[in-house]
Amino acid sequence: MATAAATSHDGELEVLRVVVYRDGDLYMAQGLEVDVATQAKDIPSLLVRLDLTIEAECAMSKERGGEPFAGIGPAPNYFHGLWDKRSVQLKHLLFPIGHHFRSVEVALAA
Repeated sequence: MATAAATSHDGELEVLRVVVYRDGDLYMAQGLEVDVATQAKDIPSLLVRLDLTIEAECAMSKERGGEPFAGIGPAPNYFHGLWDKRSVQLKHLLFPIGHHFRSVEVALAA
C-alpha cells in the first residue's frame, strides 16, 4: 500500500495523500504533501469539505498571484505516521480537486 509523493518534471505535486482519522466526535482529513486539513461529523461530509478546502486554497493562492499550494509545506511527521498505519483505502469518485493532482489517495487510519 505504500505510495511515495510524486512530483512532475517541473516540481509540481502530482499525488496528494490524505489521511482520515477520528478525533472525538469528528472525522479529520489531513493532507500529507500539503498541510491542509478539514473536519466533519461523517466521512461523506468530510470528503465534500476536503474538496472545498483545497479548492478554496487554490483560489486564494491565485488571488495572491501565486501557484496553488505555494508556501504550504508538508504536514507534520505525526500525520505521515498515521498514513503508515492506514487500514482502508477510501474511494471518492467525484474529487473535483483531481484537476490539481494526477491522483488523490484517501485512506482511513487504523
